Amino acid sequence: MHKKIAFIGSVGSGKTTLIENLSSIETLKTDVKTSVEIGKESTTVGIDYGHVVIDSETTLGLYGVPGQRKFSLVWDFVKKGLWAVVILVKNNDLASIDEIDYLVNYFEINQGVPCVIGITHSDLTDGGQTLTQVRNKLIDLKLKVPVYTIDCRLSASARLIMETIIAIDESV
Repeated sequence: MHKKIAFIGSVGSGKTTLIENLSSIETLKTDVKTSVEIGKESTTVGIDYGHVVIDSETTLGLYGVPGQRKFSLVWDFVKKGLWAVVILVKNNDLASIDEIDYLVNYFEINQGVPCVIGITHSDLTDGGQTLTQVRNKLIDLKLKVPVYTIDCRLSASARLIMETIIAIDESV
């Protein structure tokens, strides 16, 4: 069985890096040089794709979508047949935190969809305030999902996200 996981979040939240860290194959990336200032040199304009083999019967497709709403056509493709969602939120970035409401509604995330939120860039500044803001958003949205402070560059963080998604699915 092939299951689809979407990696969503604002521009620069670490989606591409996390997928690269999780994938058992070389990831397909669609990054291009940015023409406007977005805080980094390149951005995803299509899909990032990776793949993980769980066992002889289960594989996971890792689909990273662009963080800009103007690429929502890609979002529509990814949300069809979705099994789970990973939302990445940039630490101390109000726009990234505010985007949670929109993403939860757009991707139709509810208690029946395995979901994890990762707060990224916490190595730069303390993530305590962002953690509180994210948890308050989840209360408003009536969602109970795990929230972690992660570093997308570290395999331990990547494993934590993947193991949590699988554990949520097994407990439902």
